[in-house]
Amino acid sequence: MKKSLAIIASAAIFTSLIAAPAQAKDVKLTGGGATFAFPLLDKCKGEFATATGDSFTYASLGSSAGRSGWDKGDYDFGWSDTPHATPKDPNTIHIPVTAAPVAVIYNVPGVDEQINLTPTIIAEIFSRKITMWNDPKIKKENNKTIKTPVFKTQKVKTKVKGKTVTKTVIAVDKKGQPVVGSYKTQTVEIDFPKLPIVVVYRNDGSGTSGVFTNYLAAQAPAVWTNPGNNDFTLSFPGKINDAANFGALQGAKGSEQTVPLTARIAGAITYAESNYAKQNGLPVAKIKNNAGNYTAPDAAGVSAFLGSATTNANGTLTLDYKSTNPASYELGTTSYALVSTSYKDAAKGAAVKGLMTYVLNECPKKFPETEFAVISGTLKTFNEAQIAKIK
Repeated sequence: MKKSLAIIASAAIFTSLIAAPAQAKDVKLTGGGATFAFPLLDKCKGEFATATGDSFTYASLGSSAGRSGWDKGDYDFGWSDTPHATPKDPNTIHIPVTAAPVAVIYNVPGVDEQINLTPTIIAEIFSRKITMWNDPKIKKENNKTIKTPVFKTQKVKTKVKGKTVTKTVIAVDKKGQPVVGSYKTQTVEIDFPKLPIVVVYRNDGSGTSGVFTNYLAAQAPAVWTNPGNNDFTLSFPGKINDAANFGALQGAKGSEQTVPLTARIAGAITYAESNYAKQNGLPVAKIKNNAGNYTAPDAAGVSAFLGSATTNANGTLTLDYKSTNPASYELGTTSYALVSTSYKDAAKGAAVKGLMTYVLNECPKKFPETEFAVISGTLKTFNEAQIAKIK
C-alpha cells in the first residue's frame, strides 16, 4: 500500500529532535555504497562519533557496490540511490534517510552566468542529439525571460566540533514545506561559444545514473526512449560505441572521478550530487520544472518535489514526475540506507540504529551547505518507523 508524503523540510527547526537510542559505546561500523550520500556522511562522521561514542567508515564505491557488498556481508550498512530489488538477507529494509538534488554540472569557458536547461534539452545533450554549446535550442533557452523561486531563509544555531555555530537554512511552514518568499523574473542573455559538448557519464554501476536516466525517461520520453538504468550505457538511446561518439562520450568511475574529469575538459557536462560541483569549482544548471519555472539544484527545491512522492511497503519511494509544485526541482531524490531488522550482533544493531537516527535528525542541519534536505513531516515519520525495525 502506498501513502502520500508531506513536504520534506529543507531547514532545521528549533524544536527538540528525537534523541538517538541508547547504544554500546565504541562500536565500529563499516558501510559502503552510493557516492551520492558520501558528502553528507563524510562531513558528519566526526559529529556522530563525538555525540555517541561509536564510529563508522564508509567506502564510496557506487550503489551497485553498496548492494553487492551488503549481500556479501562486507558492510554493517549499505547505501544505494535506487532500490535493492533482490537482497540476499530477507531481513533487509530500505531507509530513505538522505535526500538531495542531482545536478547537471558543466564546464563552458567564457560563460560566467548560470545556464538554464529543459528536460528535453538535457536529454538531447546526453543522447548526443545536441553536440555544440552554441546550438540554437540552448541559445534560445538562455535568451529569454525566466521565473525562479526565491526561498525565505532563517538563522539557526547548532553545534559543530563542540562549538555553537549559526547556520543559514531555508525557512519552513508549519507543515514542513519550504517557504517561497517570492518569484524572481529576469531576462537572461547568454552567449555561448562554438564549442563541442563532451558528455561525461558514470561507467560503473551507479544509482545516480539510475536516478538521472529515470528522470530523462519520464520527462523527455520522445528523446530518451530507453528505460532508466543504473548502467548509463544500457539506458543510452543509441549506439554508445558509435564512431561519432568517440571522445565526445567519456566514462569514469564514481562522482569522485566524473566531476574532476568534467573540470579538466572544456565543454564537458556531467551529472552528480550537487556538492561535487562545489568541491570542484564548477557551476550547476537551473532546470525548467513542470510549472514552467527554473529551479536550482538545492535542498529546498528537492523538498518541494519529494512532497508528492509516495512510500512503499519495502521502504522505497515512488517519485512523482508529474508534480506541478511551482518550486519543485524534479531531478531530486532520496538515497537509501540498506540495513537489517535482525543483526547477529545486538551492539552493532543498536549502533546502526543510532547512526540512522543521527543522519535523519542531525547531519543535514549541521551541514546545510551540502544541500541535503532536513527531512520532516510524513516522510520523517516513515523513516522513524523504518529505523525502529532495526534490531
